[in-house]
Amino acid sequence: MNLERGGVARKAGAATAVLAAVAAMVVASLANLNGDVRYALGTLETATRGGVNFWDIFVSRPLGYKIFMAALDEGRVLVVGETASDTTNYVIRAETYLLVLAVVAVLFVGIRRVSGLPGAAGIAGATGLALIVAPPWHFLEPDWVAALAGALAVGAACAPRRWWVGALLAGPVAMLVVAVKASTFPIALIALLIIAVYDRRRAAWTLLSTAVLTGIWFYLVRHFEPWEWIWLGDLANLVHSAPQRIYKDELIKLRDAIGDAAVLTPVLVLGPAAAVALIRRETGGRRWFGAVIAVLAAGFSLAPAYGQGEFFNYHFASSVVLAAGACGAAFALCPGFRMPLVVAALIATGASLVLLRQPAPWRLEHATTVVWAYEGAAVVLAVAAWFFAGRTGLALPWFAGVVVLSAALLPPVLPGHPYSFSNYNYTVPVGRSSDAPLTEFGRQLGPDTPVLYLTYGTINHAMGNPTSCRYPSPLWLQRGAVLPRMRERQSYADNLRCLTEDSDARYLIIQNGWFNLPRSAPDVRALIDQRFDCSAAARIPAPPPLVVCPARP
Repeated sequence: MNLERGGVARKAGAATAVLAAVAAMVVASLANLNGDVRYALGTLETATRGGVNFWDIFVSRPLGYKIFMAALDEGRVLVVGETASDTTNYVIRAETYLLVLAVVAVLFVGIRRVSGLPGAAGIAGATGLALIVAPPWHFLEPDWVAALAGALAVGAACAPRRWWVGALLAGPVAMLVVAVKASTFPIALIALLIIAVYDRRRAAWTLLSTAVLTGIWFYLVRHFEPWEWIWLGDLANLVHSAPQRIYKDELIKLRDAIGDAAVLTPVLVLGPAAAVALIRRETGGRRWFGAVIAVLAAGFSLAPAYGQGEFFNYHFASSVVLAAGACGAAFALCPGFRMPLVVAALIATGASLVLLRQPAPWRLEHATTVVWAYEGAAVVLAVAAWFFAGRTGLALPWFAGVVVLSAALLPPVLPGHPYSFSNYNYTVPVGRSSDAPLTEFGRQLGPDTPVLYLTYGTINHAMGNPTSCRYPSPLWLQRGAVLPRMRERQSYADNLRCLTEDSDARYLIIQNGWFNLPRSAPDVRALIDQRFDCSAAARIPAPPPLVVCPARP
């Protein structure tokens, strides 16, 4: 009878865990793909339809990310064809979820071989949940893709029995971390540190494999795709006009941004405590080694945010995944810490749910106090973990960890919650918005009618009209209007050729609020006036925020 009851309880626990995880995934899938992702899709879709060679298209992201997004979009086309953009959200998400599940499977196999079943289940399960139930501003950003590739690199390195096979498999994946965005290279170092926890020889040879392949990648890009190299330099100049140094003000901004990210995703509050619990269970030299690894990994996860100097919330995508993985490992391997971890998670999550519901002016006014409170809580929990982790007590069943982690990942994905607590985009709400008016307008112009876009790429994605300009979203002309120094860059001059050489466009599409035509350089305004009639009488009625000018006869 007891065995039967135990079997029923295990089945009920498993069903509860599955339901909680699936519910969190469903909620996360309701939101639109964020604007940066739709920007990348829109530029690729409209330029390739206009006959531009894929390798020549500028998407404001490195080549590795461009290839990744193009592959996802081609998969969408194979499944549903050239459908309306509202459908794209679900198809792209479904493809990505399947990819995450495949990565989690490899990670599970790898960690199980070197650490056993409990650790593998905790780490792989928590990592997969954090990648799927990611904040909308994180999902499919290059920083998120880098975290996904980092998880795959760990699994690929540890799964084979022979260390050299693992190094050969993990090297190309770790190279992808750098290829999708140069500033995310510290995430590859995190993967190498985690591999070193289990097998230092594998980590050393994976490092060598990664370094060689990364060098080859950048050589090939520079030799065969020189414009990609030029764009990389010009984009770096766009963010930093002078070499980046360690300044006190930047460190303060980083601290504020970390706290802001923790309010949005309370898993970040729990990460340090989970790491301390894992270190506490070690002894002797292994304890010191674990402490060094934890400090380095935390620092590397924050490095992309500091290096880019903009402190957008998605720059902490790897931090969230790392913290979730640590929580999963601590729950699996430190039974005495389960109850404190669950209690802390529920309190932090409840606080975030309340705080994120507050009006934007209130959040902005109280940001400093809230950020300090969350960062203080993280420190207190980390100190407390040292004492709780080694004790014995009520060991909660494994499924409780899945339920609580699913809940802790929900605050940033709930409809109506902001993209960040008080930082950039703190007034942008999570939710569904339809591109139907823009899509219908594109059809009215004629789905195959070529246009010239002076828009952010989300407009391209919604309209779908082809363009023969290899700068489908003309970042350089747009930034040149407000940053005159950008007019001296090669990318600006090349972008300008779209106004002189791509003569097949029948309409000019201007996005008010994004492209500042009155402040553009005189030659830009002259070329536009020469080719298009933007007088009030000639403009084509269009949904806001568009101004549409027909080409002159």
